[in-house]
Amino acid sequence: MTKRTRNRDFFYLLILIVVMVGLPWAIQAYDSHLWRTKTPAGAKVFNLTAHSKLGWLSGKVHGYDAITLYSKNKHARNLTLEVKKGDLVVLKITSSDVVHGFSLKDFGIFIEDGIRPGKVVLASFKADKVGTFTFNCNIICGDEHKNMQATLVVTA
Repeated sequence: MTKRTRNRDFFYLLILIVVMVGLPWAIQAYDSHLWRTKTPAGAKVFNLTAHSKLGWLSGKVHGYDAITLYSKNKHARNLTLEVKKGDLVVLKITSSDVVHGFSLKDFGIFIEDGIRPGKVVLASFKADKVGTFTFNCNIICGDEHKNMQATLVVTA
């Protein structure tokens, strides 16, 4: 192998390493930029993950994490979100297992097209009513579908 060939191979290896390391970083930077443009300034943003056995979970929970959570706690969690009247609320909803729906009927939000695993669906509304409201999954998602409920509390 000549010196020129070794240099070329080293150059291609270096390019490959830069792409492999830089690509995930670039995707994450693009995603965070994209979400900033889709969420209004000052909005209360909540990440919700739907799981057919655990119910609604706060944050972004991947499928493999949900398996660990399920083995520790086999009952659906009672998630409660709290906002103030007048807040603009943005829900970033995803699923960690199967296709789910979303219904917050008191604010006119119905997602019936399906929230698919790994995909994020946005729901936004202005919290213009004071009270305690229930949101749930509106697509039959499994044996524990009845536990797919959580609470939104809007204070004055």
